[in-house]
Amino acid sequence: MLLDAGANVIMTTMGIDDVANKYLVENKVMGLRRVPKGDLRKIAKCSGATVISTFSNVDGDESFEPSSLGTARRVYE
Repeated sequence: MLLDAGANVIMTTMGIDDVANKYLVENKVMGLRRVPKGDLRKIAKCSGATVISTFSNVDGDESFEPSSLGTARRVYE
């Protein structure tokens, strides 16, 4: 869902599974793991993104709104 929405950088406070990381690398997506929550909030505010805690919606399905993505001219680690 994230890649279909156009995400090319994904940040999480948790870990990223090896299989998921391989998928991200194959699709040229930067995956950053174990980012502190405070840093995520600041990055979201600066980029216009929304911090997402779950993909579940009220119907019990998974969904993602592309409008939750932020933008940045450049991202580097």
